Formats: sequence, C-alpha cells, structure tokens
Amino acid sequence: MLNNHNHNQCGQSGFTLLEMMVALGLSSLIILSTAQIYPVLRAQSQNSAHYFRLEQLLSQALFSIEKDIRRAGFCAGTCNGSALTLIPDTVNPAQNCLTVAYDVNRNGQWDETDQPEAEFFSYRLRSGALEVQTGRSLCQGERWEKLLDPDEVTITQFQVLPQSGGDNARYTIQLAGYWSRRPEIKQQVGRLVVRLNDEKG
Repeated sequence: MLNNHNHNQCGQSGFTLLEMMVALGLSSLIILSTAQIYPVLRAQSQNSAHYFRLEQLLSQALFSIEKDIRRAGFCAGTCNGSALTLIPDTVNPAQNCLTVAYDVNRNGQWDETDQPEAEFFSYRLRSGALEVQTGRSLCQGERWEKLLDPDEVTITQFQVLPQSGGDNARYTIQLAGYWSRRPEIKQQVGRLVVRLNDEKG
C-alpha cells in the first residue's frame, strides 16, 4: 500500500513548459491591454468631471439671474420706472443687457445708489465674460464686475427672451460657455422664469 501511494505521488505532474509560456503570454496581453485602456478611461473620467463642473458654474450664475427676475417689480409703495428692461447690447447685437429693480429697503421706491442695499441689478455679456452691476438703471454705469472668472470659463451666449401666456410675465434665460483652456468642453443651460410681481416694466 505504501509503495502504491508513493507511485501515485510520483505520477502527478504540474504545468508543462508550453502551458507556462501560453499562460505568461496571455497575462502579458491582459496587462498590455489594461495599460492602453487606462489612460483612455482616465481621460474620459476627467472630461466628465469638467463637463459637470462647467454645468455647475453656469447653473449657479443662472440661478442668480433667475432669482432677480423673480423678485423684479416688488415695491412697498408706488415705485416709478421699469421693473425689468431688456436692451439689445450695442457690442453684442444678438445678446441682451438685462436690468431688474425691486424695493430692497421697502421705502416705496427704486433707488439708484452705490450703497450695499442696491435696488437695480444689471447683467450683460462682454468680451466672453458675464458681467453684473448694481445700483444703476438701464445698464448704465461703469461699475461692472465679472460674475465668472474668464480665465476659467468663457461665455458665448447670454439671452433673455420674453414668453407669452400665463397671468405673470415669463422669460426664458439661455446661458452658454466653455472652459477657456479647453474650448471643446462646452455646456449650455436654460430656464423658464416666472416673475412673482405683476407690475409693468
């Protein structure tokens, strides 16, 4: 019995040289394929992150404009002037310059002021940047500030269009742009906004 057991152990064999070579070859192919695919997957992942981040930035800027349009026309008294004006931009004829007014301090009028509690808010597209100004009506003034960093994001479209229908005034806002250092990564966001106040303007 002992001799038979030893004989069976001696009869067992491992991988042959050919099998080892085939296994090593397959392993090398798998490693090589993985090494080639990984940079592609990594680039795709980075692109997706850039698209998502760009959409976030545009949506945040759009939210600021949307919030002002919703509040346009609020007055705790009898305010004179236009609550919302859309002026064709002389530099960008296809774009708009938007100004909205609301009575922040509730004094019954819309004040043009340089104080922190500004009651006029203007937005425009200028040289690839979305700009905002407070305290001046009808897109006047020289105190424009960039809402987004133009070194990071270049804006290609800013448009506000009045929409018909409904009891309250409605507007469609369109905002589009791309990463300044990677122009192939583009995004566009839009929203339908309903004014909460019915005052004419």
